Amino acid sequence: MDPSSRNPEKQSRPVSGGALSSTAHDREPLDPNPGEDHLFNVENNPFGFTPGHLSKLIPKSLAAFRALGGLRGLERGLRTDGRSGLSVDEGHLDGAISFAQATTPEPESPVQHEPSSPDVSSSVGRSATDASKSTRLATIPSHLLGAGNLKAVDHYVDRKRVFGEHRLPERKSKTFLQLAWIALQDRVLILLSIAAVVSLALGLYQTFGATHHDTEGEGARIEWIEGVAIVAAILIVVIVGALNDWQKERQFQKLNRKKDDRLVKVIRSGKPTSISIYDVLVGDVMMLEQGDVIPVDGVLVEGHAVSCDEASATGESDLVKKTPADAVWRALHEKDANTAKLDPFLLSGTKVLDGVGTFLVTAVGPHSSHGRTMLSLRDDPGMTPLQAKLNILAGKC
Repeated sequence: MDPSSRNPEKQSRPVSGGALSSTAHDREPLDPNPGEDHLFNVENNPFGFTPGHLSKLIPKSLAAFRALGGLRGLERGLRTDGRSGLSVDEGHLDGAISFAQATTPEPESPVQHEPSSPDVSSSVGRSATDASKSTRLATIPSHLLGAGNLKAVDHYVDRKRVFGEHRLPERKSKTFLQLAWIALQDRVLILLSIAAVVSLALGLYQTFGATHHDTEGEGARIEWIEGVAIVAAILIVVIVGALNDWQKERQFQKLNRKKDDRLVKVIRSGKPTSISIYDVLVGDVMMLEQGDVIPVDGVLVEGHAVSCDEASATGESDLVKKTPADAVWRALHEKDANTAKLDPFLLSGTKVLDGVGTFLVTAVGPHSSHGRTMLSLRDDPGMTPLQAKLNILAGKC
C-alpha cells in the first residue's frame, strides 16, 4: 500500500486560485481514531482514499473536507464523476491512484471552460479536461457485454471490496441449542426436571437394584416408566418452544430486510437510474428530492435550496441549510470568508425538507453515521445499577 494513502504529505502543496495552502495542520483531521487503524489500511487499494479517510467527514469536518481536496479531490480519489456518476460498465479497476494524486489540485487552463463537443456539454455539463481526469474507470471488454454474458460479469468488484456494500452485518442469531437452553430456564420445567431425575433414579433402583424374587403372576417391573415419561414431556416442550422461536427469528430477519429495502435514484453513466437501496455504492451520485430520507453519507454536489432535518442524527431540531461543495471549497480559499455556517455534508438517516439536488456518496453501510449508530445499539450495555438494585428489592419481596 502506498504510504501516502495513510498520511498526507508533510510538505505544503500550493492551491491554485486562493491563499489557503495544504500545510502540516491538514494532516490532523485525517489521523485515525484509536482502534480504527484497520480502516486506513486496505491491501491493493486502487482508490486514493480508504474508508478511514472518508469516515473523517462524518462529524462535519471542513478541515477533513479540505484535506481530501474538496469535491474534485473526492472525484479523483473515488474515481467517479460528480455529474455523470459511476460507469455502468465498471468491473475491476486498472491501476491505482495515490492519496497525493487525488488531493493535489490540477492547474486551471483556459481549455477547462470550453466544452469539447455539443454532446458532452449537453449531457454532463463538464469540460473535456475535467471529465477525462475524473472518470478513470475500468471498462469491460465488448465481447463480454453480449446478452448471454452480461449477467456473468461482476460489477464494481473493487469498489465493493474496499468500501463495502450498503448492508449492515446481520446480527448473530442464537442457535437452536441456545434457544433450547433458554426455554429450559423456565421455573416449572426446572421443577419437572428435578422430579424426573428423582423419579427415574428411584424407578431404576427398584427395577434393577433391589433384590427380589419374582412370584407367579407378577408382571415385568417398570417403575422407571414414570421418570422417562416426565423427561419425554420436558423434551417435547423444550424442542417445540425452541423450534418456534427459531422460526420466528428467521421470519423477523426476512421481514426486516424487506422493510428497509426501497428504490432510490442515482445517476450512472449520466442517466438517472432507480436501484435498490442495498445497491448504492461509494462514488455514486444520488438524487435528492423533498421528503427523501437520506440512506447514506455524502457531500452535496449541486442543489437548489436544499435543507435537511438532522434531529435523528444530531438531536438539533433546527433546519440545516446545505451548501454545494464547490461553493464551500471556494469560501475556504477566501481570506475573509465566513465558513462557520457552511455545510455541504449530508448525513444518513436525516430527512430532506426542502429543495432538490444531487450528492456524492462517501460512506455506506457500517461506515456511515446511521450505520455506526445502529451497530452501537446492538451491543448489550448490561444491567444498570438501578436495575440491579430493583432486582435485589424484588427478590426480597
